[in-house]
Amino acid sequence: MLEKKSTRVRKEEIVRAALEVVGTSGVRALTISAIAGSAGMSEANIYRHFGGKEQIFAALADYIGDAVMGKAATIAAGSRSPLEKLETIYFSHIAIIAEHPGIPRFVFSDDIHLGHRNIAEKLSLRIGNYIETITGIIAAGIAEGELKPEVSPRETALSLLGMIQLTALRWTIGNASFELRSEAEKLWRNFVTLVS
Repeated sequence: MLEKKSTRVRKEEIVRAALEVVGTSGVRALTISAIAGSAGMSEANIYRHFGGKEQIFAALADYIGDAVMGKAATIAAGSRSPLEKLETIYFSHIAIIAEHPGIPRFVFSDDIHLGHRNIAEKLSLRIGNYIETITGIIAAGIAEGELKPEVSPRETALSLLGMIQLTALRWTIGNASFELRSEAEKLWRNFVTLVS
């Protein structure tokens, strides 16, 4: 007899399946039927865990926030040097995009920005917290002499995030036509040259 999965595990499977649909076909293709097909479960099972697409969108926003922004906060609280923290955050963000192409498709989607303002606001708040986390690490790097004193913490944080977002956008639009990690490494080396 198969072991019954917990509600938390089932919900995460559904969210990952939704992310898979978005990564393959975009936000507009995200139907309960498509999620059920991707998750290998019935539509009724999806509805047992979520009241509809709006709840799934909210769960996607939370999943992305935890996976990217939550991880950054954990890294920031660690004992590494500021530059090592920035590098770890940067490459962990790139790795999660490579694993889940649906993340940039969801975050950059006008369907979300214009059609689901509450979800867009949730994403915006998490991005704001992410920027504050990176800004704090950069400020610490300046204070410790690891980064140039003339570097502006907030603007440098935005530049780092911009590197990630533009690379993710180019990679997504180009249908993964270049190796994401390799491109990210070149940009990281250039960033370090500019700030340290």
